[in-house]
Amino acid sequence: MAATYALYLHIPWCRRVCPYCDFNVYASAAVPEADDVAAYLAELSAWTERPEWSGRRVDTVHLGGGTPSLLSPDAVGALLDAVRRVGLCDGAEVTLEANPGTVDEARLEGYRNAGVSRLSLGAQSFQPALLRTLGRDHTPDATRAAVAVARAAGFTNLSLDLIFAVPGQSLAAWEDDLTRALALHPEHVSAYALTWEEGTPFHAWRARGRLVAVDDDLESVMADVAAERLSAAGLQRYEISSWARPGFASCHNTHYWDGSDYLGLGPGAHSFHALPTAHRWWNIRLPHRWRAAVAAHGTAVDGEEHLTDAQARSDFVITGLRRIAGVDLGEFERRFSVAMHAAFPQLPHLERDGLVELRAATLRLTSRGLKYADTVGALLV
Repeated sequence: MAATYALYLHIPWCRRVCPYCDFNVYASAAVPEADDVAAYLAELSAWTERPEWSGRRVDTVHLGGGTPSLLSPDAVGALLDAVRRVGLCDGAEVTLEANPGTVDEARLEGYRNAGVSRLSLGAQSFQPALLRTLGRDHTPDATRAAVAVARAAGFTNLSLDLIFAVPGQSLAAWEDDLTRALALHPEHVSAYALTWEEGTPFHAWRARGRLVAVDDDLESVMADVAAERLSAAGLQRYEISSWARPGFASCHNTHYWDGSDYLGLGPGAHSFHALPTAHRWWNIRLPHRWRAAVAAHGTAVDGEEHLTDAQARSDFVITGLRRIAGVDLGEFERRFSVAMHAAFPQLPHLERDGLVELRAATLRLTSRGLKYADTVGALLV
């Protein structure tokens, strides 16, 4: 049986664009829903007629963005019906990202009836001042209300996103965010340190002194506190920034970290096909140009890269090390026909520095290595 794959649909619309965000998103008061849905359906059809995707079943679907909860339940239902016709595995994880303030119980019931099984809410913070700093257009009460209506609508798989190391954030405020998030009993929490991405307003404001970054030592303490508090609450860390109750780890995101295939639809979406040679590509970013390309050609590829053997090995290990479980040495050797230590002679050095460890034929980051994952990754390129 052909291997399954993950399907990602990028919904690029937001009510407004947050100043720290560097995703491919666009502010719009009115989402061109009908035109977009028609393009997603055409793009899905075109790709799944190709030999590398034809006959394969989808085992996870993720509607990300942007703000996918700006799409109506009918639109989401039309998209998921098309995926079922292509071939959706029984019990597949189907995630929809939502911003608090964009959902109510009727809307969430519509998503559930359409086939969405997992809801990811962009809470980010429970501090009104920090939400304003982040440019978010919801309140802490809106997050609590969204969780309540999600439960009432039948969602039993709920994830909350949180951001720390926000300018002006104290350790006490971060601890309060964790307390308030855990009080909502989510099945999954993602906790990300703020990044200052070039090209964003945040990056420019920092350069001009309008914003001051949190001290590195404080950011490190915040990361430690998150790990301690979330673990103590029964959520197991399974990836650098992700914690979940048993059985609720994100299946979709695991595809990105274990080197398996994923197909991305929509403006700026990325795709990856692993074998026989690793190949990745990305779509046209501007929504109107993406729609036009799909209408003309069925697909909207803007660029692609065929990885060398060395690049493919590095990608496999670097992404695999994001998982707490690490990288299986046997799987690496089966895929690349070379032992990992032969492919990466720098590993003994990383082991001596206490950044990685070898346990039961698995290479993984140590507790120290988790804090310096980017450095480890750079040394494995």
